[in-house]
Amino acid sequence: MNRLVALLPLLVCTLPLSARGQAGEAPSDKKVTHSVAADYGYFLYLQPGLPISAGGASLLYRARFSVGVSVSAGVRFLHVDRLPSGFGFEGFVSAQLAPVIGAWRPLAGFEIGATSLQSSSLSPGSSYSPEEYAVKQNPLGPVYAGFVIAPLRFAVKRFAFQALGMQLATHLPRWGSAVRLQFLVGQFEVSF
Repeated sequence: MNRLVALLPLLVCTLPLSARGQAGEAPSDKKVTHSVAADYGYFLYLQPGLPISAGGASLLYRARFSVGVSVSAGVRFLHVDRLPSGFGFEGFVSAQLAPVIGAWRPLAGFEIGATSLQSSSLSPGSSYSPEEYAVKQNPLGPVYAGFVIAPLRFAVKRFAFQALGMQLATHLPRWGSAVRLQFLVGQFEVSF
C-alpha cells in the first residue's frame, strides 16, 4: 500500500494536463483548438550594408493540437521607409512546440514565408553609390526562414497574451547572408 501511495504523485505528474484538467475545470475532449491572433513587432537586419529597420503588424490563424504542437498561417503588413511605397507585406506559415503548463503557453518552432522586403524592391541608402549598393543589398531574396520563440505567453480562459517574442531568420536562397531579427512587442489571441 505504501508503494502505491508513493507512486501516485509520479502517475499524476506524468498524465497530460488535458487529462488532469485545470483547477475548477473539466478535462477537455478537444483534439484541436482553433484561434486567431494579431500582433506587432520590429525588424532589424544584422548585416553590414543593410541599414534596414521596419515595423509590422500580423494577422494569423493558429491550430493547436492536443499533443502539444501548433501550426499557424498568416499575413504581415510592414512599414519600411526604404520601400518606394513605404509599405510591404509577407505571407508565412509556421510550426511550433506548444505545451500547456497551467496558464503558461510558451511557443518555440520555425517559420517560413514570402516577403516583399527584398533587394530588388529597396531604394538605395544615401551613403552608398549605386554600384556599392547593389553588392551590399544582394542577400535579400523573396523567401525567408528562421526560428521563433515566445516564452512570455500566457492564457486566461479563451484569451492568450504574449510579450517579447523573438524570431531569428535569414533570406533564401543565400542562407546566412543576411540575419533578420524580429522582436515581437505584443500579441493578442482568441480561441474558438
